[in-house]
Order: sequence, then structure tokens, then C-alpha cells
Amino acid sequence: MSGRELAVLIVSYRRADLLDRALRSVEKHLPDARVHVWDNASSGSAEVRELATGWPEITWTFSGTNVGYIAAMNRLAAQVPDADMLHLNPDAELIGPLTAARDALAGPRVAAVSPTVLDPDGREEPWDVAHREQSVVRSLLNAAGYARRLRDHPRLGGLSDLYPAAPREVDGYMAGCCLLVSRDAWNAMGPFDERFFVYGEDATWQPAARRAGWRLLLVDDDGPQVTHTAAGTQTDDPMASLRGADLLRASQVMSLGNAGNRGAGTMFSLGTATLERVQRSKRTVRRRRLEAVRDRAAGRPGVLVTTNDLDLGGAERQRVLLANALVARGHPVTMVCLQGLGLYTAELDPRVRLALQPWWQPVVDVAGDEAVVVGGVTNTEVGFARTWRALGRAGRVLRGGEQRRWWMPATHDPAELDRPTYSEALASSLRSADGLLVLSAQHHTDLTAHQRLTDLVMAAPNGIPAAEPLPFRAADPTTPVRFAMLTRLVEYKNPLLLIEALDTLGRDDWTLDIFGDGPDRERLEAATPVRLRDQVRWRGQVAGPDAAFAETDVLCVPSGFEAFPLVMVEAMTRAVPVMASASGTVPEMLDDGSAGVVVSPTSREAWSEALRGVLDDRAGLAALGEAGRVRALGHYTDAAMADAYQQAFTRLVGHTFPGAPDEPVREIGGVR
Repeated sequence: MSGRELAVLIVSYRRADLLDRALRSVEKHLPDARVHVWDNASSGSAEVRELATGWPEITWTFSGTNVGYIAAMNRLAAQVPDADMLHLNPDAELIGPLTAARDALAGPRVAAVSPTVLDPDGREEPWDVAHREQSVVRSLLNAAGYARRLRDHPRLGGLSDLYPAAPREVDGYMAGCCLLVSRDAWNAMGPFDERFFVYGEDATWQPAARRAGWRLLLVDDDGPQVTHTAAGTQTDDPMASLRGADLLRASQVMSLGNAGNRGAGTMFSLGTATLERVQRSKRTVRRRRLEAVRDRAAGRPGVLVTTNDLDLGGAERQRVLLANALVARGHPVTMVCLQGLGLYTAELDPRVRLALQPWWQPVVDVAGDEAVVVGGVTNTEVGFARTWRALGRAGRVLRGGEQRRWWMPATHDPAELDRPTYSEALASSLRSADGLLVLSAQHHTDLTAHQRLTDLVMAAPNGIPAAEPLPFRAADPTTPVRFAMLTRLVEYKNPLLLIEALDTLGRDDWTLDIFGDGPDRERLEAATPVRLRDQVRWRGQVAGPDAAFAETDVLCVPSGFEAFPLVMVEAMTRAVPVMASASGTVPEMLDDGSAGVVVSPTSREAWSEALRGVLDDRAGLAALGEAGRVRALGHYTDAAMADAYQQAFTRLVGHTFPGAPDEPVREIGGVR
């Protein structure tokens, strides 16, 4: 047995009763192991907190958000840096001490060991936690339900990803419901890939370890050492179960490979889409589901929201907020990720379907007799949207009675003021759109200064959920005013311009905190004058805007190349005063100076003058912050954004529908 200590790591989600059962089994069979539990925020977290009071010897971490299984397990692993690990699902139960598996983990070049697992429903063999090396064919046969049927076939058995008998050495991967992981291998290979939200970590980390010369072993004592109820944390929640199926398919696409919209994963994606349409059992389920969702929609158009991924970013967050707001208003909504997932996956309403699909496979369902695809203005999103719309229109011509489809891109791009913003090919595509959403009239003016876009243009500003106001502190003349930036650190965001403007003042009644990270951080930080290092602090990444705004009196946005800085709205809803360069929609957002300080032009001199005015009039900052809050709550909430999109849908489809606002959309362009 390994000389290292064994730590049991459990990521909890929703079911306190299952977690309690798992903990009791660990207490019985591994009494000397220390246990660390990470609870991902869910509807069951209150019950888990109550359960924690009865287990004081366990190390508990209660996450403020659902960061997903993979990120949570990585954080648990970091809590036990000198221990081997047992990754245990909360819906698993130990029925033995894993003696042989623990002994095997100490073997040379062993990365991971799994015991066999009993399925209480009897559908799986105990060794079905072990899978052969992944391939498109094996994955598709599994998705079609043929893996178990083929495994014992004398000639076709190799097409199944399941073994006909229990192996010892595994050439693919082992499921992670009860997986022992070597600390040596973990340190050598690094943590799980956090591009995956849940699922996929076993099918990527383990094969990578095997390619690096490590071994994967399936080892038991006299019999299985664990029982596992598959998807036990989801079985009482149909929406969670459906989201689980979406995430499983996405993880398979990514683990097989889909970089650059190519690779084996994209073939798997095409194959599963085909199965849903040709395999009788799947075709029937798909048809019934779409009919049920269409009936619930009651005439509301379906919506496809496209994004390249769900990594942290302003545009990605807006896509998630929009999808959540529209599904809450009764629209059938599908979020289509064209390249990958990301941390915002956790924030997506479970009623929103999630599809990971390369742009050249526009075969994504959204229920309803009418549907609109919205998204950004990237080559992949435009290519997907145009083809998806064309397929729908071709279906109406060939078969009749098919879904009516529209494409309405929403551009959030800052305009290039001295040249066209988009390539001619992209601009030509945009001219074929059924409508275009921009952030404001000025945004449209800037975008069309050097090229024509589509004729029907409507305004739909971004929006976020309202936040509680923060107490104002800067009125105290004995403390410095805390200016701050919260941004991705690239040169065009102008942190050095702001530093120079503050330096020009020759005063010591201010500090500047710069929150964030980015490719230019090291160079920008190095350019900060040495004499200002007590006043200018480069703070790095923070957990979220509240962590930054808690130390901020005035938010500064000195970049002169912005369309709609979402960080301004985040500050305004919290009553944090804002100063910003006059760019894009900024003057309108700040009500031309009534709801914040608009700095024009974007120069050191103009910023220095504006900063001096703020420092000389501290008493006016609280009122300015409150004016910003009123402005944001009246115009830039997620509800206001959803209103604007619904008004635009009404304009496109030519009729109203349940829940649509009565007011007409704010139309900027002419009628097509």
C-alpha cells in the first residue's frame, strides 16, 4: 500500500441524503482517511450545510456559485497537496475498504485505479466503469445503445467501448464515480482540464496520462467495493437530467477533439444529430419533446442564441443573461456553443437547451412554428446562422409547413472610427440579415460610417440583474479617493493614460487600484513610475465585480475604444460613480454627464482636468453615484434587455405574442 495518506474528495450537488450515505460508508470502510467536501451551490445547499454540522471532522467548502465538477475537484485536490486521492461521487457508496485497489495505486507508474462497481438496477456489468480507447465509431455505437449488445460479438466486439470481461490494464479510461488517483501522476500531468464543466475529465486526463507512460488499472478484492446509482443527483429533476445529457454529449465532442471546428469530435456531433433524426426510438422522443415544448410556448417564437464559447467575458455573459431571461418568459431557447463551453455554463438556466456544435453543422432544434437565431458578428456565428436559416427556408419550399426562420445578429463590437469595422465579406453577410440589433443610435452611426449594413436596424442595449447599492465612503476628506479600473489588461484600455493623468495632478489624496489580468499586464505594470507605487496598485484577478467595488469609490473607464462597457453598468447598479471616455454608447449610458462623468477627448489633459474636478467636489460624488444607479435600473437591466429583444422579435415575425411588450421596438434603420 502507498506510504502516502489517502484523502477522500467529494463534490456535492443537490442531494444531502445521498451525500450522507456516502460519508457514512467512508467512515465505515476508510476510517483513517481525511475527507474534503466541496458543495457546488444548488437548490440542496441549505440541506448540505445542515448536514455539515453533524460532520465536524470533515473539511467543508461551500461555493458561492456552481463552478462545475471539474473545477471543484481541482480545488479540492489543491487542498491536499501531499496526499493520494479518492475521487468519490456523492451518489456512490463504499461496500468495502478498497484494499487491493489502494495497494495497486502504489505500483510503479500507476496513475489511477478503480474498483468494479455494482449497479443497483442491474443494467451494467461491474467492470463497465472501464472503457476502451475512444473513437468516433465506439462513441456513436454507445450513443445508439449498441455498446452492450456488441461487446460479446465474436467479430464485432471490438467496435464496442465496453470490455466483454473485466480487464486489469485499461487502454481507454475509467469512470470517475470511485477513482483512486496517484499524487505523483497528478503532479506530473497537472489538474483536470477546466474547459469541461462536468464529464469528460476522465476521458481526457487518463488517456493523456497513459500516453505519457502511466498505467490505468481495474482492481478488486473478492468482489465489487462500491455501488453507484448513475445520475443519482439528477433523477428527481427532469431539467437537470436533460442538462446532464447535453453536457455529456458536449464533453464527448470536446474529448474526441473539435479544435478549429474540425476533428473527430465534430464527426461525433454530426453522427449524434443524424441518430436523433433517423433512429426510430430517438426520432420519436425528439418529436414528442419538440411538440410538448411548442405547445408550452403558446405562439412565442423559439430562439437560438449563438456564442463561440461560454468563457468569462462580457459578450458571453450577455448571451447567458439573454437566454435565461427569454426562457423565463416562455420562449423555447437553445444555446449553441460553436467551439467550447466555459465557466458561464453554471449560470445557464436548466430550461435552456445546450448544444456544442461546429458552425458547419446547423442542424440544431428549437421548438415552435417560428424561430429566430441571434448572436454575435463573428465568422463562425454568421456562417452558422445563415445556413441554419437557409435550411429552414429550404424545408418550407420542399416540404411545406416547416418552421419559419429569421436571422437577427446583435453586434456588440466597438466601431473602428477611421476604417470599416467589418471585412467586406462579413459586411455583405450582414446586409442579408433580416434585422440587425445595435446598442444605440450612436453605435449604429459609428458602425456605418465607412460601410453599409442591413436596412432594418433596432436598438437593444445590454443589461444585467440589478444589484444592491454599496455605501459611499469617499466624502471623508481625511482619506484618499479610491479610483479603480476593472478590466482586461490590454494597452488600448489606457491604464497608463489614467496613471499619467493622475500623476499630472501632483496630489496625494488619491489611490488607483487596477483589477484584472491580461496579455499586457507585465509591460504596463513595469511602466508605472516608481514614485507612484504606493498609490497605484496592480491587484490582479478578483472573484467578481463586488470584490473590486467593495474597495472602489470611483470607477474609471479611460479606453477610447468601447461600444458598451458592461463594467460601467455593474458599477452604476451599485451606486458607484463612473468616469469614462466618450466612446460608442458611453455618453448615452451616462445620460450625457448627468449620470456620470463623460471625459472628452480621450487624452491625458482631459482626464487630468476631470479627475481634478472629482477630487475637488467629493460631496457631489454620492449624488452622481445615485443618478447612475437610477439610470442603470431604468435602462440597463436584464429585464429591459429582454423587452428590447421581444420587441424586435415582434417586428420580425409581424405579429405580437403572449408576454411581448406593447411598445414598438426602437427602430433606427429604414423598413426593408
